[in-house]
Amino acid sequence: MNRQYSRGKRNSDMTQPGHCRGSALVLALLVAGLVAVLAVQFAQAFVLQANRTENALMQARFTAYLHGAETLASDVLARDGVDSPTDTLNEAWAMQLPRFPTDDGWLEVQLVDAQGLYNINNLSVKSAYHDDLSAPPAQRFSEMQKQFIRLLQSFVDYPHSETEAIEITEAIIDWLDDDDQPTGAGGAESLFYSAEPVPVNAANQFVSDASELVLVRHMNAALWARLRPLVTALPAVTAFNINTAAPDLLSMINAAQSLQPLPAQTISALTLHRAQASFSDTAGLATVPILEGIGADITLTENNVGSDEPAQSPPYGVASQYFIVYASATIGQRTRYMRALLFRDENGVRTLSRNYGL
Repeated sequence: MNRQYSRGKRNSDMTQPGHCRGSALVLALLVAGLVAVLAVQFAQAFVLQANRTENALMQARFTAYLHGAETLASDVLARDGVDSPTDTLNEAWAMQLPRFPTDDGWLEVQLVDAQGLYNINNLSVKSAYHDDLSAPPAQRFSEMQKQFIRLLQSFVDYPHSETEAIEITEAIIDWLDDDDQPTGAGGAESLFYSAEPVPVNAANQFVSDASELVLVRHMNAALWARLRPLVTALPAVTAFNINTAAPDLLSMINAAQSLQPLPAQTISALTLHRAQASFSDTAGLATVPILEGIGADITLTENNVGSDEPAQSPPYGVASQYFIVYASATIGQRTRYMRALLFRDENGVRTLSRNYGL
């Protein structure tokens, strides 16, 4: 009886008001904690969404400014294509413009003639003797390939011998061509690259960006640092515009039988001559006093053996179709950059590619 009484008493104690108040307090604390956690999560989600929205709006403003710069460049090129049959550094498109003020920052734009740079894909153009390893180098390589061999020997602070320049050129030719036969002693096809620490296959096609050269045999950081501002990769074989080329690239011009670059004093005189009177055609190279003795021997046309390009694509030219737009937009403390490749022909100007960066 006593045990039953005690058990009943304990059961009745659990239904007392004090016990109910304790349970309610625990429940209230749990609810309050849950509300606090949800509030923090909602606040974090709101801040995250607000930041995403702000970044999206900011990116849209950057894109609008950069595309506006591209449109401006396209309009300038379109008008120039109507007004002039040649492209020179004295024309409106080539002028360095001051930066434009915007509602909340600055916009800068510059046009560069892509054909005033060396087009790496031009190395795909082969001479009729490209398979004859016994032929003299000046005969075995096309004029476009000889241009690059001369360029490699022109770096005063990082000189290459003619033999070294040929080996580097042979390796890049093999990277571009569609066969697996090494061009010469310096060449390299997929079999060579498969034995590298990081195996790769030769592209066996045009490169879409000149930076792909860092994968090619014989290339190193020092050489690429010197080549980078002077080369580009265009989607077709192109003539090298002698009116717009940087002085460093004029070293690529020489008589057909020479693989040596032009001397520095000759380049300076040629640059001065061009500034006073631009070339209306490539035949004008033969009349430049400083080039007397070699001007008439410069190869102005050649067959594109082993290339899909039409025959007789000239190694030199005075007009261009490909241009690069460099644009930057600044809003507050942030700056965005864009590089766009434009193509101009009788149908107008169109954008082929765009690259964005911080």
